[in-house]
Amino acid sequence: MTTLKDIAQEAGVSVMTVSNVVNGNSSKVSPKTAERIQKIIKRLNYVPNFSARSLVNSNSHIISVIIRGEKDQNPLKNPHNAALVGTIIHKIQQQGYYAMINIMKSVSDISQSLRTWNAEGAIFLGMFDDEIEEMCTASDIPMVFIDSYSKVRQLSNVGIDDYKGGRLAAKHLIKHGHKTLAFIGPPSSHTGVIQQRYSGFYDELTECRLTLNPQYRFVLESDVDYEEIKRLGIQIAKYKGEITGAFITSDQIASFLINVLRQNGLCIPEDLSLIGFDNLEICCQLTPQLTTIAQDLRKKAELTVDILFRRLRAPDSPFESRILDVSLVERNSVQSRPCPIP
Repeated sequence: MTTLKDIAQEAGVSVMTVSNVVNGNSSKVSPKTAERIQKIIKRLNYVPNFSARSLVNSNSHIISVIIRGEKDQNPLKNPHNAALVGTIIHKIQQQGYYAMINIMKSVSDISQSLRTWNAEGAIFLGMFDDEIEEMCTASDIPMVFIDSYSKVRQLSNVGIDDYKGGRLAAKHLIKHGHKTLAFIGPPSSHTGVIQQRYSGFYDELTECRLTLNPQYRFVLESDVDYEEIKRLGIQIAKYKGEITGAFITSDQIASFLINVLRQNGLCIPEDLSLIGFDNLEICCQLTPQLTTIAQDLRKKAELTVDILFRRLRAPDSPFESRILDVSLVERNSVQSRPCPIP
């Protein structure tokens, strides 16, 4: 295993000089020397022992980024999560800190990880609302949650206007003459995100004197399980000629579903108009290009990190909760229905 001493000997400098570079204190080292040390670190695949360091140094400079996930699933396969986490990592590194990614389900496992690595702060993505309350009592380090609808008051959170997103989707479909609509997404029992999108969609239909048939509320347990989405697509295809429009709670699901529906005899948007959510890059790569509800993932990620570091620098500062706006991005996956002949 490569050590600081090995790097120092090869670079012809002291161990302290190498330590300064590794710990982000390059201002104490000449740029030329720092660059030479970084090249040696990369070539020798040196990995700092953060765990050992944290035992002797209360300032570990570690921020834990925790994503809720099952053991047999990889939530980073979802491009929404990947985009958020990528920006979060970059922003943390800009602050001179290290980001440690954990995919966990159990609150006890999360608490143990935070203690083991002596994390100075934590960012949470995809936590169920009841777990958030438990997490807030399990650790006293600064935390920021993403997309939380928890009732815990003393909580820093960055979310979006999911309710407005649901209303925008319904309004756009109704404007194009669609009256028999479907709602497609994960169950709303664990997280307020889906519940709010559903509520907005449902309320817009109700105000327009339309109803959502319970049969047309299609539930997915996973947005990255293609086999499950395939089964759902076969089920939806059976309603060809009945359902004319659908709101899908993520572009990830929509991207899979379009292919499945096409394989089962549906033309998009001629037979079924679709609206997604997130405005991921994949929207423009689909055929047809996907109309969707857009959120600013970069802004959400950067704001999350900014709030965390404000809490780190001033632990007694007020908790912050920010809700970002959403908007409709119109492309080619919604087609107007012909007006009925009187």
